[in-house]
Amino acid sequence: MKITATLLTSGLMALMLSGCASQSAQNAQQQLGQQSVLALNWFQQSGEYQALTWQAFNGARLAFDAAPSLTGKPKAVIVDLDETMIDNSAYSAWQAKNGQPFSAQSWSTWTQAKQALAVPGAVDFARYVTSHGGTLFYVSNRDQKDFDATVANLTQLGFPQVTPQTVRLSTGSSNKQARFDAIKAAGYNVVLYVGDNLNDFGAATWHQGNAQRRAFVSQNHALFGTQFIVLPNPLYGDWESGMAENYNKLTPQQQLSTRDARLKAWNGK
Repeated sequence: MKITATLLTSGLMALMLSGCASQSAQNAQQQLGQQSVLALNWFQQSGEYQALTWQAFNGARLAFDAAPSLTGKPKAVIVDLDETMIDNSAYSAWQAKNGQPFSAQSWSTWTQAKQALAVPGAVDFARYVTSHGGTLFYVSNRDQKDFDATVANLTQLGFPQVTPQTVRLSTGSSNKQARFDAIKAAGYNVVLYVGDNLNDFGAATWHQGNAQRRAFVSQNHALFGTQFIVLPNPLYGDWESGMAENYNKLTPQQQLSTRDARLKAWNGK
């Protein structure tokens, strides 16, 4: 009887500890989401965000016009989709309100809902490019299974040239370089890249830490505004996973600790 009672007590303690650990992880996940609320408020409510997107697309138009033409090679512009041409902040707000991490399943559900909005200035820029002889390629890491929903969402928002040729979703790798190279190999003169993530400009920063990402910017600073146009996105991105090795595999508690450790704070004196 003593052995049975001991085993029962041990089992109950294990269940309690497991429950506490689970609750702690859930609380940490909710805290991660709550940390994004002010960024979401800024993204959805501020005139400054819209000013920055218009500024980016106005600059992109000037860069497109200034880019030299190559005989026999039509001008092309490669753009990312999410938080570059279309606004998915409602999905991020759902995460924050419900303490939910990103998941491929919930993201696909959101994509299939076709409720993304156009980023201010994006449709006008896309139409400008196509009306001035350029071809727009939408190169995104959305999953191929969400192709039809993505095309439908883009079309209903008024984006031009939305075809199986121009919409190039994930081929199994988040590294977009092969898709960029394929567009060039097809005879296009790619004069401009537009994105919210340094990875939208090539493979140099793919799976790199933030020190390497900052070094890439420093080394290529003259290209920003002429060949690379960056849209503001404080909600998510490879800059976050660049804060620590294997960041996306860390527990919510470890991610919180990493975020805190990366703050450069005044000591108050």
